Amino acid sequence: MVNIGILGAQDCGKTSVFVHFMNQITESGEKIISGAPGGPEKYATETVDLIRFTAKGFIHVLYGTGGHKRPITDYYRTYVLRNADRFLCMFDLSIPLEDQINFYKEIEIPTRQVTIALNKFDIAKDKYDDYKSQVEDFFKNEKKKLIKEIWPTVAVEYKHTDEFNSYNQNCIDAVLSMCEFDKSSAFDIWDSQ
Repeated sequence: MVNIGILGAQDCGKTSVFVHFMNQITESGEKIISGAPGGPEKYATETVDLIRFTAKGFIHVLYGTGGHKRPITDYYRTYVLRNADRFLCMFDLSIPLEDQINFYKEIEIPTRQVTIALNKFDIAKDKYDDYKSQVEDFFKNEKKKLIKEIWPTVAVEYKHTDEFNSYNQNCIDAVLSMCEFDKSSAFDIWDSQ
């Protein structure tokens, strides 16, 4: 079992990715065992969202946290930081990067490695390369973390066009990629100690 936490500053799309994952995972033949973020509608998370789901023959947990700076949100974020084994660190391409980086400066991620999602690719894809470079630099040099993968994501579905479908799928694939148990190389080791 792998416990996965979604982290990020307020309004970067954490809940949208969580809900999109929850709504789409069953289409791949997997199951949601328990939990939900309160329904299929997207909303701002202040406490914690939680689902237990199957993937690759195992049961995993996905936590969604709030990005607000409120005592209740801080409490539940600390809970997720203590209980998750792997983290999807999200950034919003459509807003300035500095405040989002500051969010990560204020928390201690207990793993050696993280996965990154650069969200809202549909409305700010021109910023992708710059944000990717700055985020890589920050996690490598300031947080001393390895980055397993960086995913451009779009958490909202476009019903009448296929243009962003692969970026919708990246929301699911980013989470599923963290369900791996491969420890074959030093870079691939997920280490929560």
